[in-house]
Amino acid sequence: MLASCGLSGSSFRIRGSFKDMKVGELYIYNASDDNACFDTLNVKEGEFQYKGEVSEPTPFILVFPNGMEQVIFVGPGSDVKYEATANDLKNYMVSGSRENELLNKFREETYALKDNQTLDVAKSYIENNVESPVALYLFDYYFVQNEKADAKQTMQLLNLLKSNHPKNHFVMDISTKLTSASGCAVGKKLVDVTVQKKDKTTKKLWATSKDYNLVVLWATWATRGYDFVWKSRQAYDKYNDSGKLRIVTISADLERYRWEDCIRQDTLKSIEHYCDFAGFESKTMKNIGVGKIPCYILTDKSHKILTISTDAAELDGDLKKYLKDSSVN
Repeated sequence: MLASCGLSGSSFRIRGSFKDMKVGELYIYNASDDNACFDTLNVKEGEFQYKGEVSEPTPFILVFPNGMEQVIFVGPGSDVKYEATANDLKNYMVSGSRENELLNKFREETYALKDNQTLDVAKSYIENNVESPVALYLFDYYFVQNEKADAKQTMQLLNLLKSNHPKNHFVMDISTKLTSASGCAVGKKLVDVTVQKKDKTTKKLWATSKDYNLVVLWATWATRGYDFVWKSRQAYDKYNDSGKLRIVTISADLERYRWEDCIRQDTLKSIEHYCDFAGFESKTMKNIGVGKIPCYILTDKSHKILTISTDAAELDGDLKKYLKDSSVN
């Protein structure tokens, strides 16, 4: 009697190897799950394995300690092989499915291109492979998450994807977010949303206001989420001597203990922290209308949006335009 050791049903496996890295620690998460948590991958003797279950072709994201991210597609019953060289991580290869082969080709074609050229190639791949889940991933990464992408072109691609994936939850969610996000733009007023405090009581965001209001949207599970909170604390110390700056964080967390553990570090209570533990299903998040977190929104006293950014490194420069740096004698 012979038995197969292969994968079947909804199970999948990723087998990874590095040519020049013996040991290390990576992270991985399901990119299609808004509530996904990071799993740790331990590299030993240059190899790692990861197993799980999915019901359809799904993008998983490898995250390196330096913040670099890579995508690997898995599907029910798939056995995927990942190969990379630690000193040239951008040039990695994944085999084991049509989705990964298509992404390998895309990376080879765009390896040496500039950002605007890469956008053109991504658009072509989406249009020519519109029925593939790879098209959804490329659309999300290069158009939804890219502030420099042309809004008209983004909506045209979205409509193309909607006609080919009419029941796909990602497409429907993105459609809702992009439509609502049109009201969250520089020059427009940030809506007055209901926020929930730690004790579960609620208040209106604009029940309190100062000359400048920094609203940070984040989550403990979001890549770079902690960085936005830390930068916000630094901003309060640096720019609030005049009392003109108000800082608010609104979290898309689902687990109370993770959120509370982070905000507990704000011992001076210098920042207002809110969370209703509904993730992206939160009415607060939907009403604000951002397409991606973490991000920050800076408004004036009348709540007009002065700037929006998904890059925490830009925060200090944005605040310098309006507030005096108290650390400068």
